[in-house]
Amino acid sequence: MISAILMAGYNNKREVKKYSRTVAEHYGEKFIEAGYKPLREFETVKNGRQESKPLIQYTLERLFENEFIDEIVIVGHQMLLEQRLGNFIKQFEKPCCIVNQNSKIPDDVIRRFNIIPRKVKHNSIAGNSIKGYAVSNACKEKKHALFVASDSPLTTNEFVNRFLKAVQRYQGESAIIVPAVLIDDKKDKLGRSALHLLNDSQFQLTDKKDRYGRQGFRLSSLISANPHRFDVNTANTAYSLRKWMIPNVQLKLFRITHGLGYPNVYSKYFLRKDLSVNEVANIVSEFFKGRVKLIPMRGEEATYDYDGTDREYRMITRMLKSDPKDTV
Repeated sequence: MISAILMAGYNNKREVKKYSRTVAEHYGEKFIEAGYKPLREFETVKNGRQESKPLIQYTLERLFENEFIDEIVIVGHQMLLEQRLGNFIKQFEKPCCIVNQNSKIPDDVIRRFNIIPRKVKHNSIAGNSIKGYAVSNACKEKKHALFVASDSPLTTNEFVNRFLKAVQRYQGESAIIVPAVLIDDKKDKLGRSALHLLNDSQFQLTDKKDRYGRQGFRLSSLISANPHRFDVNTANTAYSLRKWMIPNVQLKLFRITHGLGYPNVYSKYFLRKDLSVNEVANIVSEFFKGRVKLIPMRGEEATYDYDGTDREYRMITRMLKSDPKDTV
């Protein structure tokens, strides 16, 4: 069985303001999120009736329903989560606990995972991940856990289970397993650009390619990882590079890859246009100091996360309301 770590962290007001400027400058979007994003209410339709519930609850419902997940650990604003979701969580027999984002990383966890405190702040994405993992059964058994973002309400259990099936196959040889979700067009339905790569993996999903033979991919709300097998101190830097369309992030990314012994990544992607799925996996493996497996998958809806813009809020709400099967 599997431990799920549900990531529901939040930034301080200074970070939120900084990110809102980034969104406006590089994406031309209006940033509307000023509160605690996981509890932002989204409307949906259930059994023909309109209802509203917090963003995180869509994902939490799927995790409670999933027969392969036997425990849930939520990391975030403990007080607000307990106030808003405490009664909802009590409805289920499946174990579920909440870890406070502002709690310190225990000394024994710092020692066990060789954490460098200046690189892994207690309330950073890496700090929250390791605190959540540390209290899970997966940590006790030194196994992979399923790390789940709380801001992707359209991720289905069908997608989760397809990914978990792949995890079972590759967890013995990999420290981190990541779905690379196929995007058939240049951009997804939220207008976000895909990363275009040659698909040299064993997972061939379509014959559709661009004129350079590449296919488009985006990350989903899921990742399977075993922190015993990679350098946790690298996680925050990796997370900061996820907005790869921003020019200064690109420069940072290519400086890092140059330092890892891959000096031609910029030209391979932007000029020669022949960077491949397996090459990306090899580069990321070097960075994490642990084997990373990228698995091309279908399931574009699992990439629709709410970053806090007005456009995302309106479009995701429209998708939730129009879902005829009442699944998310």
